[in-house]
Amino acid sequence: MPKNNQKIFFIYPPSPIMNREDRCQQPTDELIVIPPLPPVDMMSLSAIAKKHGYETKFKDYSLKNETVFDFIRDLRNYKPDFLVVNVASTTLEKDLSAIVQARELLDDTIVIVKGAIFNFNSYPIMQQYPEIDIALRGDIEPVFEEIIQYKNLKEIKGLTYQVENKIISTPDRETENNLDFLPKLDRELIDNNFYIRPDTRKPQTIIRVSKGCPNHCFFCLATPLNGKITRYKSQELIIDEIKECVEKYNIKDFIFWSDIFNLDNSWVQKLCRLIIDEHLNINFSANTRVDTVDYETLCLMKKAGCTLVSIGIESGSQEILNKMGKKITLEQIKNAISMINKAKIQIYAYYVIGLPWETNKTIEETEKLSHELNTQYASFYTATALYGTKFYEYVKKNRLGEISYEKPYILPSVRSYELTSQEIYEYNKKLNKNYYLRPKYMFKMLKEINSITKFKSYYDAFIKLVKKY
Repeated sequence: MPKNNQKIFFIYPPSPIMNREDRCQQPTDELIVIPPLPPVDMMSLSAIAKKHGYETKFKDYSLKNETVFDFIRDLRNYKPDFLVVNVASTTLEKDLSAIVQARELLDDTIVIVKGAIFNFNSYPIMQQYPEIDIALRGDIEPVFEEIIQYKNLKEIKGLTYQVENKIISTPDRETENNLDFLPKLDRELIDNNFYIRPDTRKPQTIIRVSKGCPNHCFFCLATPLNGKITRYKSQELIIDEIKECVEKYNIKDFIFWSDIFNLDNSWVQKLCRLIIDEHLNINFSANTRVDTVDYETLCLMKKAGCTLVSIGIESGSQEILNKMGKKITLEQIKNAISMINKAKIQIYAYYVIGLPWETNKTIEETEKLSHELNTQYASFYTATALYGTKFYEYVKKNRLGEISYEKPYILPSVRSYELTSQEIYEYNKKLNKNYYLRPKYMFKMLKEINSITKFKSYYDAFIKLVKKY
């Protein structure tokens, strides 16, 4: 138990506005229709801390457009016993500089960091930054819980820590068979009305439903972080969490967060039937792969309240799809999109350009396919070589340039064999502009407007697009 009402301060450091979920780590300011998402990681850890009697506080300094000076002011006033910092790979140095200044102010505060990069590279980072006391690895919740119970650090699996100028990594923690060990998120930690659905502008939150992906794609962190085995939260616990959100916080819009939502369609069908039977009257979005799409499941998802499915198309070139290890075909892509359209669910398609084998021709193929599919939403990302991915190792081995995270997913982190990073960046702007400013697309979306709120949302997105590109 904490000693004398101890306090824990959870923060997202002063930095560009980002969704700091470990797998993605993407900027939201630079993207057209990606909203800021609630800090699920900190809400989860806060729930654990409160269970053990701690006082907790959270602040996202990027969303409030505040600086390190504001952060230092808050530290001085709050004087936390623990400072827990989300460190993103793409803003690593900026995030860690905030920790350095925190340490100068509060020497006795225990500084804990979490982030994807510490699963692969904690030792050299902590060598460079002795201000960090503990780095969490793997499933962070059980690791964190044992730390705040003041267990002996050397006996806690899944962390790297510093003591007497020595850096010690304990063995990896065994993964749980399912996600029922995860706590119900502490939604009191944040202003839930701040995180909204872009089209309806109603409060939206996240329900974590599964982790793990058997398809280890070239550029993706899902498998390195969460493993090849997909682990689920029980449908009953998900329903319980939904009910709390609806009844206590009046939240009826959800993102079902997973690496692949419908990998097991029977699991999805059971969840949807429970939502229907409980008359929850919610809306939700989820992700999918084109080779796991099932029409019967889609219809059940629609009936349960699914309004949007996000799907990784990635490329219009079969050659690129093969080389990135996506394990899908162009025919499967077209069939999946057709089924989702038939089920009357909106689609958010993701594309990525700038992998090592990208050429003018393959980008043209991607643009052609995206226009043919004509989904309601689309994002064209430039490939970002995140630490821990196959892409990162490939770039280093084949000397494709110095990796840059100046604007991840927008500015290319490296070049391809044929295209310079500047050429890839220009293609990124062209693809986004050409997609959204097509008469065919605009006519399609005008037909889908059914409220003043949605009209205003689409109009704001259009203005942002025109200004940006």
